[in-house]
Amino acid sequence: MSVPHPDHPGHPNRPGRPARLCHPGRSGRSVRICYARTGIPGRAAGLVRVLMLVLAVAAAGPLAIGAGTLRCAAAGPQAGLNVIYMAQAGYQPEQFEEMTREFTRESGIDVALNIVRYDEEYQKIVTSATSPVATYDVVLADLIWVAEFAEKGYVVPLDRSLAEKARHDVSPVILNAFEYGGRVWAMPFLANLHFLFYNEDMLRRAGFGAPPATVEEMEAQMREMKRKGMIDYPMIASWNQKEGLVCEYVWLVGAFGGDIFDPGGQPIFNRGPGALALDTMARWVREGLINPLALTADELVVKDVFIAGKAAFAPNWTFLGALMSDPTASRVAGHARMGLLPVARAVRESTGQVSSSVSGFQGLAVMANSSHKQEAWTYVEFMTSPAVQGRFLQEVPVWTSLQLSPEARAKDPSLDIKLKQMRWLHHRPKLVRYQEISAIMQRFIHAALEGTMTPQDALDAAVERIRRLP
Repeated sequence: MSVPHPDHPGHPNRPGRPARLCHPGRSGRSVRICYARTGIPGRAAGLVRVLMLVLAVAAAGPLAIGAGTLRCAAAGPQAGLNVIYMAQAGYQPEQFEEMTREFTRESGIDVALNIVRYDEEYQKIVTSATSPVATYDVVLADLIWVAEFAEKGYVVPLDRSLAEKARHDVSPVILNAFEYGGRVWAMPFLANLHFLFYNEDMLRRAGFGAPPATVEEMEAQMREMKRKGMIDYPMIASWNQKEGLVCEYVWLVGAFGGDIFDPGGQPIFNRGPGALALDTMARWVREGLINPLALTADELVVKDVFIAGKAAFAPNWTFLGALMSDPTASRVAGHARMGLLPVARAVRESTGQVSSSVSGFQGLAVMANSSHKQEAWTYVEFMTSPAVQGRFLQEVPVWTSLQLSPEARAKDPSLDIKLKQMRWLHHRPKLVRYQEISAIMQRFIHAALEGTMTPQDALDAAVERIRRLP
């Protein structure tokens, strides 16, 4: 069971409860899971958890708490590897911890896991990459960082044998996300993508026998639920001014038949499908079809609202599928379903496109300034292997042979819908300056959702700023 959102009654650091910093390890190994407050304001970013898991054969020493940071002070030799991972979408921290425990048992290599919020991960990796001595040996690399990390020499490419193994059995749509300049810079680990999660019981009570196939049907179903007084806000989504907002916008632009950049890397989202998508998002905010909390919510908040039974629809990443079905954590277990995201009626009728989604693939990469590259590659190969992924099917396995295996399909009945959704992916651009581009998009799209700019003015301003980047 995952750690609940900070405002959830079960969270160890919920306001009104004393802060619990650590709990002891399990299975005879030293594992410390620590929580820390940060100075970031706001419900979605206020009480931030930082999990530091030290997996060592020898017992670790006392926990050292610095100003605004947590670090584990080792009593004996330093851990063989330092790894950074995110506590958000994807494999949940306890799953990643279990994989790493298996690696340590089999290899004898000690590993220190640094598990942070996704929003913190990029800057921590850059800081490590630009330091004389690497803080991390292995990093979880988002596909949107690949061009920058490769161009600036932050990570090293896969060797020929591992790259060939990946090309032989990893779908090109996944592997291409980690290619730049003819080399593969991270081994695919998470084939993350967006789905429409829906409350089947709410739809039935509203008079609908199936989830929406089009954007127009989804809007009509939301309006009917509000009209009947079934729910105040039928949808929840991650529309805070973060990368998640760009992801949500990308799939909606795709639902209207477009992409946000052209093949030459130029922004085109201020016309046609891009304009229709933001008009739709702004209308849903104005008319109360989406929860106002969405404007400050990350994907974990979306998860909490949905599994509490307070939303009929929740676009989100793959990880929600397992959590919503867990009766110990979810009030909608047995009623919640994973489905395809809808597309506009005109797009469906004219092109035959039945869905639209956004890729959020993540890979494991080795830092160029790591002093433990051999051990790091051993870790990467283990963690991304079919054997490990076949035991952890909460996420879509990256290996085609595993996706198609009867064993995997028997363990994960939702694998068919996951692979269907993968056929309709849209991507964010692979650009060295993507972080700057995304920040501009986040700012102006969010302004339109807040109502301080019209959607068209916001998109025009964003495109102009992006084109002015040196």
